[in-house]
Amino acid sequence: MKKTSALLLLVFAFIFLQAQNTYYPQAFFDKKLAQDMIGYGKSTIEGIASTKQKNNWGIKPLLGEKHYAPKGTVVLLFPVTPYFDEFYKMRKKYENKKTTVYMSEEAFKYRIEVLTDDHGRFKFEKLKPGKYYLETIVNFTATASYQKQTGQSDAYNAYGGYLYSTPIYQTFFYGYSAGNRESKFVEIKQDGELKEINL
Repeated sequence: MKKTSALLLLVFAFIFLQAQNTYYPQAFFDKKLAQDMIGYGKSTIEGIASTKQKNNWGIKPLLGEKHYAPKGTVVLLFPVTPYFDEFYKMRKKYENKKTTVYMSEEAFKYRIEVLTDDHGRFKFEKLKPGKYYLETIVNFTATASYQKQTGQSDAYNAYGGYLYSTPIYQTFFYGYSAGNRESKFVEIKQDGELKEINL
């Protein structure tokens, strides 16, 4: 019995691992280039990080309520190197519930991090001209609803004969926690430039 249980555990583990695909970019990572791209400059990127609750189709409504990033939310900035460009294209093409695309540990080191304030604002200072990618995960609490039949209304004719029933539904609301990835490419063309964005 123990041998059978162990065998089943190994089979399920194998199936799970097969279902989880992991990809890494194959492009050469030039750390000297990345280091130079996030070197000292006189430019600034600042803005507000926010998100919207997705609807049942996974789309953020244009007029939906904004949820601003809580204080202390990490905003990442990466230089858009050829390596990063491949990573982003791969993630956009392949990533789903069963597939994850990662950067190498070395490439991930070449980034700048800042934290949001009470209003979801953030600021990257002393940047050089160049192309950057900004990303954050905005966590928020949202409200959703569902309907449940709680009874029925019966209709009868003048002689007391049953005609039909109409279900009675009640709407119930509940709160849940969620998080959305928000990102944007930003290009600084001249040193000393100030870019204001909504992430």
